[in-house]
Amino acid sequence: MSEKVLYQDYVLGDMMLRYIRETDSGHIAMVLIPGGEETCYQERRSQLRHRDLTCSAWEPGSLCHLSLRHHAQGNGAGNTLKYGESTERLKYVSQSKAENEKQIIIATRLKADEGYEVRHTVTYTKGEKGIEIETCFQNLTDRPMVLDMLTSFSLDNLSPFQKDDAPYKMKLHRFRGGWSLEGKHCVDTVEELNLESSWFRGFPESERYGGLGSHPVKRWFPFGCVEDTEHHTYWAAQIEAGSSWQMEFSRDGDCYSLSGGLADCEFGGWWKEVGPGESFTAPGAYVSVSGESLWDVCQNITDMFHKYADAQLECEKDLPMIFNEWCTSWGNPTHDSMLAIAEKVEELPVSYVVLDAGWSSKEKEDHDPQGSNGDWEYDTKKFPYGLRQLSHEMQERGLKMGIWMEFEVTTQGAKVHSGSWDPMHLHRNGQVIQTGKIRRFWDFRQPEVTEYLTEKVIDFLRENEISYLKVDYNGSIGYGCDGAESPGEGLRAQMEAVRAFYRKIRSELPDLVIENCASGGHRLEPSMMKLTAMSSFSDAHECDEIPYIAADLHCLIMPRQSQIWAVISPELTIREIRYRLVSAMLGRFCLSGEIAKLSDDQWDEVKKAAAFYEKVKWIIKDGRSVLFRDSTDNHHHLRGMQALLRNRDDEEILLVCHAFARPPEKLCGELPEGEWKVKECIGEEGRLTIREGGFEIRPQGEWEAFAVHLVRA
Repeated sequence: MSEKVLYQDYVLGDMMLRYIRETDSGHIAMVLIPGGEETCYQERRSQLRHRDLTCSAWEPGSLCHLSLRHHAQGNGAGNTLKYGESTERLKYVSQSKAENEKQIIIATRLKADEGYEVRHTVTYTKGEKGIEIETCFQNLTDRPMVLDMLTSFSLDNLSPFQKDDAPYKMKLHRFRGGWSLEGKHCVDTVEELNLESSWFRGFPESERYGGLGSHPVKRWFPFGCVEDTEHHTYWAAQIEAGSSWQMEFSRDGDCYSLSGGLADCEFGGWWKEVGPGESFTAPGAYVSVSGESLWDVCQNITDMFHKYADAQLECEKDLPMIFNEWCTSWGNPTHDSMLAIAEKVEELPVSYVVLDAGWSSKEKEDHDPQGSNGDWEYDTKKFPYGLRQLSHEMQERGLKMGIWMEFEVTTQGAKVHSGSWDPMHLHRNGQVIQTGKIRRFWDFRQPEVTEYLTEKVIDFLRENEISYLKVDYNGSIGYGCDGAESPGEGLRAQMEAVRAFYRKIRSELPDLVIENCASGGHRLEPSMMKLTAMSSFSDAHECDEIPYIAADLHCLIMPRQSQIWAVISPELTIREIRYRLVSAMLGRFCLSGEIAKLSDDQWDEVKKAAAFYEKVKWIIKDGRSVLFRDSTDNHHHLRGMQALLRNRDDEEILLVCHAFARPPEKLCGELPEGEWKVKECIGEEGRLTIREGGFEIRPQGEWEAFAVHLVRA
């Protein structure tokens, strides 16, 4: 090891956090290492040479990358704002460690001679397998500075186990978004991304991807994972992405860098003016490393959110079952239809019956259940006795009532949608932002908006004794809005104000369960997952692809927060009903459909599934998942089969199996050591054979499913 490079190591559970500092330049970076394995930075070549040209082959890197407008950008402008003068000027000042019973906090201070600083804080919660990172920029000069880019995290010098430029050894893992297409895994080699090293270090190259607007999970989840295939090591990160965001997988010299944060001025139209003495904190990042697998490192991150979910309501800790009437009335609920549902689900362990879209009054009769959003007055024709009376009648049956709202928007037909209310809506380039012909967006930065919604949402929920709130959000405002120094900053500030209103709801209604829905899964990102009890996994209501999507999401959100539709209708066969009910075992059980019209045999299947869910929901809550899949990847035309195994402390297992079209003859998978036996099941258990160290499934037909609860023999 060069005397000019110093290491500072911190043991954090099964990980080692290593800081790499170059004394000459004052630059410092970090890397997570599984199990304290040795790095080989000291064995790397130091220079690249071509004829009379020389340049460094690798450098320590930085804890963060930033770009200030008055500084020269790096040579990657148009492709990346990393590696510019603003980052180069940052020098190490100090580092401190604080420890208490629950956490270890490592704070590093970086400063530029010009007078700006970065405070980089790593928080490790004991017992977890990942870290949380906060990056704060501080302007200590006497003049304003404009940030064009600031990362939330940066893992430079990947891979620490490679001595050269690692040809054919590095991969980038990502997960795609999409409406009713959430969570598809994609993996690319460095060579496929065209990020392999070139003959000289001319320009930094970067794969920059992300999401724009207030539907942040649009084409990608805010996630990235770098794999060293030779050393079987995975570095993964998720970032809080309430607004536009970006991730970058970059090459500069022999090494690779994974970083992420707010979408910068090039990618997302964001820049931020920070005045003298002011600071700006980037969205949080969640980072982990694993020497096992992609699924392991992903769940290292998602498991970090147990502490936030546990901070929700006490009644949420046992994952109660939900009935949502959307797929019963399809936007036309009434007092009588809700009571008919309540009478039927009294036979099930359902806690909440949710009244979905179509309950509010409209100035004009139309067939759009989402029309007239914003006035939030119930339809007296559909609910002649009022919603409070309906809540009371639900409570008499041992049920709690929920309701659907889309309170961030107004839609055509509402009194507050236009006219004198226009100034309270978001604008871009001086014009009110409108999407889908009918949807406009409240400006939550205005006190008048939150005052209005306090009455129309919070007071309404309190007065009508609503116990469950499903918050939908069916449009994105796009890349930005007026009211700040940049469109992207307007969007960021708007979404921060929205989250502040969520916190206000929680403060004033501490017993309210809140569901996060945005056309299904368009807000499945950390900042919203921390604020809400659970999320709609997708708008896939009656689709064969439900188990495929739900299984993929185990890598991105905790199943205890992933609400899965199980829509049961009288025209379905018993096999089709089982397929849908078994899908619900991949997360939170949300029943819907015309259950009052089911035959006795059909209803028996529902009751069996509900009883099974009650017995295995602790595995759903606390287990760890592995997916065995042999299938195609066209969501809507699936062929093949999958089995998701969820293991709780090596003591009990939930195995959820689905055959699609043209399933293989068999599907095999591994089990933890020891002997296992079937305790409970729903569906076609006879398809399963348990052998020493594994299982084998032989499907008998297409579109069949079963779930099995295994315990130690």
